[in-house]
Amino acid sequence: MKINKKYTIGLFLCTALSMAFTLPSQAAAKKAAATEAKAENPSAQLEYKLGLAEDGKTYQLWMKSLSTPKPDMSLTGQVTLKVPHDASFQVANLKSNIEGVTWVEASRVDAPKEDAQADYISFSFVGLQGASSRNYGWEKDKEQVIFSFENKTGCVSGAAVMANDDAFNAMPNSANTNPGNQFTNLGWGSVNENHYKGNYGEAIKCPK
Repeated sequence: MKINKKYTIGLFLCTALSMAFTLPSQAAAKKAAATEAKAENPSAQLEYKLGLAEDGKTYQLWMKSLSTPKPDMSLTGQVTLKVPHDASFQVANLKSNIEGVTWVEASRVDAPKEDAQADYISFSFVGLQGASSRNYGWEKDKEQVIFSFENKTGCVSGAAVMANDDAFNAMPNSANTNPGNQFTNLGWGSVNENHYKGNYGEAIKCPK
């Protein structure tokens, strides 16, 4: 049987082009589905907000519970802020508002490849013992300040809690870190689940 080489080559090229367009589309669809599933996680019950106190210089990290956890036992948490890189933001006077709980500046990445105009600062608490795991006192629709801090050189506009869809919020990222916002409370689900849902409020605008 005589094979038409031109036809064979053409068929091969068409197949290759089809795969080239199809595979990225499939990957994008899977990523979108994963993001949507994460956003619709029924056990995600906590929202974060970065606010500014009346003094115009103290940042406050607020959290709001969408339901009352039973039992109310908070185990771990992480909050990642995104601040303008040019501001050379330096955390000072970090204070926890929850008795028996200590939030610390756990890590930071300055000007990563995903967004060279921003720095990412992560705060966390872990290892609660005894009654302190219940000291958050979560109640449905209750909003409370969890910790506060300042920038050494004063207020910086544009600071905000990192969004779920931020380019740096990926594993792996260019810094090989896990900056994702996270909170675990046994009253909202298992110890392996993330009960952080998303953010509310706007980026910081400093008073003039």
